[in-house]
Amino acid sequence: MDNITKITKSLSEDEKLVLKNFKTNQSYEIKDLIGDENQAKVQRAILWLSNKNLVTSEKSSFFQINLDENGVIFNKNGLPEENFLKFIKEKSLTKEELINKGLNQQEIGVSIGTLKKKGLMEMKQDGESQVFEITKNGLEYLKNDSLEYKFIKSNFPKKIEDLQPEEQFAFDNLFKRPKIVKKEEVKSNIITITDLGKEVIKNSYFDKELIGSLTKEMLQSKDYKGKDFKIYDLTSKVPSVYGGSLHPMTQVVNDVKSIFLKMGFKEMENSVWMESSFWCMDSMWIPQDHPAREVQDTFYLPYKSNLPNDKDLINKIKDVHENGGNTGSTGYGYKWDPEIAMKSLLRTHTTANSYRHFGKNKITIPGKYFYIGRVFRNETISWKNLPEFHQVEGFIIGEGLTIKHLMGAIKEFYAHMGVTKIRFKPTYNPYTEPSLEAYGYFEELGRWVELINSGIFRPESLAPYGINVPVIAWGLGLERLAMMKHSIKDIRKLIGTQTDVDFIRNYRENQ
Repeated sequence: MDNITKITKSLSEDEKLVLKNFKTNQSYEIKDLIGDENQAKVQRAILWLSNKNLVTSEKSSFFQINLDENGVIFNKNGLPEENFLKFIKEKSLTKEELINKGLNQQEIGVSIGTLKKKGLMEMKQDGESQVFEITKNGLEYLKNDSLEYKFIKSNFPKKIEDLQPEEQFAFDNLFKRPKIVKKEEVKSNIITITDLGKEVIKNSYFDKELIGSLTKEMLQSKDYKGKDFKIYDLTSKVPSVYGGSLHPMTQVVNDVKSIFLKMGFKEMENSVWMESSFWCMDSMWIPQDHPAREVQDTFYLPYKSNLPNDKDLINKIKDVHENGGNTGSTGYGYKWDPEIAMKSLLRTHTTANSYRHFGKNKITIPGKYFYIGRVFRNETISWKNLPEFHQVEGFIIGEGLTIKHLMGAIKEFYAHMGVTKIRFKPTYNPYTEPSLEAYGYFEELGRWVELINSGIFRPESLAPYGINVPVIAWGLGLERLAMMKHSIKDIRKLIGTQTDVDFIRNYRENQ
């Protein structure tokens, strides 16, 4: 049996259905082949035919231009700025008179800006009224149709790469304005039959009905005798199957938990994403007028949260904000507003969880605690920032703790993660003093990357909870740590819509 016959006898009915279209044409747009048939079925058949080298598939795309809703109106009625000029050609008119002639407020506003910029119209005072008067340049302008008007009166759609220089100029000007012209991507997928495919169509077995499987009835009646059987191709490619595995971020979370547990830390519990301003800000002595509370930094929710039932705690926090309470501090010197504290938000840091534990007396002294959770900030998305990310919160509480203990704990943790180049820089936090930022050296980027914010909690932030021993604390972004661990230069390749799917699929580590 020759190779062409083998291929022909291995074809499924769906593959034959697609190939029959090529008896008249060499190529087809895939959408024309699909027609009323099941789309998935036809596309699957095309994939099988492509794997057998019977057809080729060529994808392409181009941008075309069409008139948008305003463009359709202007095509019929003319551009508003040109109508504006025609109305004031004979005599100066006020805005009210232009409205009476059919221009609306928006069209008048656009026209004034456009015409003044080009020097085609002037605004003058006529008694108590402001009037619009055409200039000499405006009169000259009206002698011929503008490039923009010629463009919207021409035929559409247009391919953007086919535009002449004058058309490109007109399109650029119109595209800046709302809903006159629109640019749309048109995708194409051309399926072409190969020489091998043509030979298969000519084969005598192509139109024959082949037996694909034997049934009980066929065996009993022996109807199969003398008939041709379909050949099953065991060498054809099959869809790739990807087994389940842990996401790299999940693996890093597990590694971080393991490291903290080995260092003697206890994990805190909390599943709250929606938090009150009280626990996220006020409880830790962040002033109520702090920039971090602005909407450009924080995602607020249209709900009001309840304050804790512990009235004594609320009063102590109120006092420490207003006058420093019993800490010797002067506080912030304003009147603390419970309404601000009741605002709901998506938590901006996991430190809120630490203060919840302080407020509920869920810690022991001395002690070491950590917590991993998601936080949300109104960040500009970039290679190192996302509006949603994971933060690791940790603190150590006990007598005699200093800034050296803080730096040592941070270095020890990062050493376990394989990050040995660490340096510190003083910073400012409302609730810690002194405060430090830690930077790690990112070999792939050849630069230092901020990893952690840390410090010693201020007495004002601890006094309401009856804590009078030092607390050294930190909060670190887990995604940046994962970037360093996996040598990823852009955080968006790890999490989000731009994730490197191949990296995620092929990721394996201790699984």
